Amino acid sequence: MLRVIKKMKFWIEKDDTIFLYQLIKAAGLEDDYAVIRQVIRNGKVSLNDQVALSQRQEVKAGDTIQYNSVHVKILENKPQEKESNKVAGYAEKILPEEPIKHGGAKQWSSKPLNAERKLDDQIKQLVIQLHKTLIGKKLTLAMAESCTGGMAQEFITSLPGASDFFLGGIVSYSNDIKTKILQVKKESLIKYGAVSDQVASEMADGVKELFASDLSGSITGVAGPAGGTADKPVGCVYIAISNLKETINKKYIFSGDRDKIRKKSVLELFKFILENV
Repeated sequence: MLRVIKKMKFWIEKDDTIFLYQLIKAAGLEDDYAVIRQVIRNGKVSLNDQVALSQRQEVKAGDTIQYNSVHVKILENKPQEKESNKVAGYAEKILPEEPIKHGGAKQWSSKPLNAERKLDDQIKQLVIQLHKTLIGKKLTLAMAESCTGGMAQEFITSLPGASDFFLGGIVSYSNDIKTKILQVKKESLIKYGAVSDQVASEMADGVKELFASDLSGSITGVAGPAGGTADKPVGCVYIAISNLKETINKKYIFSGDRDKIRKKSVLELFKFILENV
C-alpha cells in the first residue's frame, strides 16, 4: 500500500505561543475555523502521534502535527536536520519538505500571532474574573449564542470549577431554534431580523428562563466573511445581558476576519456581564 506523505516545516519564534487550531490555519491545512474545530473533535488531527481532542492544545517547537497525509514539523527559528520518515506498515512516497510560515500562511510575521495571542489572553483574564465574581456572589449564568457558535461557553468551561456557576447554554444558529427553544418571537425576527437588539434581548431572556439562572448573556451578529448588508455589515454584532434587575443590550461593529469578530464578541460579552453584575 502506497501512501503519499507531504512533509512541511513551520517555524516559530522562541517565545511564541500558538494553539493547535491556529497552527492548522496558519499552515494552510484548512481555512475555516468551524471546519478546523470539527476535524479536531472528530479525532482527525494527531499531535506527536496521539489523537488531539482539544483545539486549544498548545503547540511547541519539536512537536509534529499530522492531518490527513500532511505532516507539519514545528521548529524554532531555523531549520533542523531531517528525521526518519518511516511509518510502520506503509511504503511511503515522501514529497520534498516545504517551508510553511505563519501569517496568511504565505508570509511569516509574528504580528498576527501576537495580536491573536493578546486577544486570547484578554478573554482568559476576563474568564478568570468571571469565575471569581460569580462564584463569590453565588450567582448562576446561562448563555445563548448565534454567530459565536458556543465560543463563549467554550472559554468559560476551559477553566475547572465552571460548574459552580455556569448552568449551560444554547447555540441557536437557526431561527427555528431561537423561536422553539429560546422563545424569541417570530414577529421580532420578521420585523427586526435575527441580528438586532430586540432579538439579542429576547435570546438573553429566553435562555435565562430556560435554565432558571440569575444572569444570562446572548450574542447574535454577522461574523462573515459573507452575509453583511448596508445596514448590518460584516462585524455587526448585538450583545445582550439579563441580570437581576433588567435586560440591556449593545451594538458593536467589529473589524477583522471571522475568528477575530467572534472572539471580540465574546470579549465584550464578558466585559458587559462583569460591568452589570
